[in-house]
Amino acid sequence: MIKLRMITLASVLVLTATAGIASATDYTALRNDKRTHNELLGASIAYLIDENCSTLKLRKFRLLNKAFALRSHAVSLGYSTSEVLDYVDSETEQARFRAIAEPMLAKRGATPGDEESYCAIGRENMEKGTFSGSLLTEG
Repeated sequence: MIKLRMITLASVLVLTATAGIASATDYTALRNDKRTHNELLGASIAYLIDENCSTLKLRKFRLLNKAFALRSHAVSLGYSTSEVLDYVDSETEQARFRAIAEPMLAKRGATPGDEESYCAIGRENMEKGTFSGSLLTEG
């Protein structure tokens, strides 16, 4: 409950700070930016592991910290904070990243309904220090 409140509070603060800024519809630079792509893909992988493995959890504060850093990077590409949030919140973009992440996990042995297959990948990512592994913790 406390975690949800903190995430909600952080989201409200970000949204309040960006109220009134117009949205862009052309996200080509974000889609083509290697850092943005890799970090959002890593976050998608961590989210799928969290969703399918009850013993690993997202490190929400770390995820939020990484999100703020990535937002700053995207702003340096010429996007407003509001545009970055629209991109990240876009159902189309979320589906696109999920469509990339799910086959990657399947190639590594993740099987829907087999919790341990996701847990094993998550633990391996944590041990290797990958971006997605850095977003996960036991617990």
